Amino acid sequence: MYTTLLMSTGLTFGTISALFGLTNRIIDQQQYTILVTAVIGSAVVPTLIAQRWFQPAFKPIEEPGKPVLVSRKEG
Repeated sequence: MYTTLLMSTGLTFGTISALFGLTNRIIDQQQYTILVTAVIGSAVVPTLIAQRWFQPAFKPIEEPGKPVLVSRKEG
């Protein structure tokens, strides 16, 4: 689920589509600004959600016969 949220953005496609619309006079500058802002937001928000709630836990790889070093928080 973490990877899916990180990869679910249409940043490149959205930006190119908006630029195409602007250069071919399908949309004006104000609409382009709104579209690019929405595209960037759709890239940032899922990444923040993935980082906050779906980041996988780190688990050290244990090799047979080797002790695992674990640090303790002091304080």
